[in-house]
Amino acid sequence: MMPVIRRSLFILGCLFAASCNSNSPFYQVLITAPGVVSLTPGESTQFDLTLEREGDELGELRVNLESEPAGITLAPEVVLPAGETLVTTPVTLAVAQDIQVTGTQRMLLLATNAVNDVASGATFYVVVLPAPQTQPDFAIALENRQLELFAGQSEFVRVTVTRTAPFAGPVTLTVESPTQRISATPLVVTPEQTTVNFNINTETSTTRIPIPITIVATSEDGRQVKTGLTLNVR
Repeated sequence: MMPVIRRSLFILGCLFAASCNSNSPFYQVLITAPGVVSLTPGESTQFDLTLEREGDELGELRVNLESEPAGITLAPEVVLPAGETLVTTPVTLAVAQDIQVTGTQRMLLLATNAVNDVASGATFYVVVLPAPQTQPDFAIALENRQLELFAGQSEFVRVTVTRTAPFAGPVTLTVESPTQRISATPLVVTPEQTTVNFNINTETSTTRIPIPITIVATSEDGRQVKTGLTLNVR
């Protein structure tokens, strides 16, 4: 199971939301779900999705994933029965092995009632990281798949290098980023080292969204391994 960072998303709505006015019954829906989930093709993760409401409309509500790209699914459907105000359901978010998109995907959780005259939505992000690039003599692993930081802040990611005999040489860590506002000073992991803290830097002008980057380890003769990391920039 991949770690996720949870956040609560509050949505105010009304019956027949297209024409909200003072005569419309009031309701409030609270959806508690991950703010960001990072997965590679073929991976899935499970988390609890909580749906809570108060107000005048107490009919059955159902929550589904809307406007998702092909290859990202959420199951099962979350149902809040009529008359009840709170339900928590374990759900599984999955990314297909053959998904055709990568990077940050903005997703919509939509809560609707049986006749679709009540609707509330909450957004979160799924970051589809590229599949790791491997080779037989050494590998890298990250302690965390996601880093939380504010724009302009620097943060360490803990990287473990595993070498397979007879290879016992140094490797150099670098980053590949879609923006020049995210960078890292190359770090040499000596033959005596297995785990290091690799510092990732962001500029204050970095866009405040989850941004996928790639951690690269390169041997002296140019062989490389790569793995993805999400920076949740705030």
